[in-house]
Amino acid sequence: MNFYKLNHEATIEDINKFQYNNQKIGVIIHIENNEGKILLQQRGVKSRDENGLFEDVGGKFDDTDATFKSAIIRELKEEIGSDAIIDISNSIGIYHCYKNDINWIFIIYLGKYIQGKIKIMEPEKCLGYQFFTYEDAITSELVTESCKFLIKSIKENA
Repeated sequence: MNFYKLNHEATIEDINKFQYNNQKIGVIIHIENNEGKILLQQRGVKSRDENGLFEDVGGKFDDTDATFKSAIIRELKEEIGSDAIIDISNSIGIYHCYKNDINWIFIIYLGKYIQGKIKIMEPEKCLGYQFFTYEDAITSELVTESCKFLIKSIKENA
């Protein structure tokens, strides 16, 4: 697992620097509330992997997405609905991890939960949402190791 800090909005040129076998592109948003607690999603039975464990919100970049930012906006609506107001930053980094024979390259965004209802829009892929303190997130056995790495990387590079 690697985290690469960005000082600009991620572009295709940034992604083209990575040349891994079986590479896929995704987007992740690390959401915190006003108290600094981190919103994590519990993965459901039809999730690709790590069922029952908690991770940041995100998903695959689709060919129909105009930009990485539009992809994370789409993922937020698909996963938590449109009632919650989340302030979204520009991308802050690129995260590489290897899971289940896939080299994932994720564009990372920060989100600030402002208000509104967080809904479970995909009940077979998501069991629910929970806010964690930083300490609880990085020590919990219910949070994936890749999510813990990302949380620590974001804190170190913020």
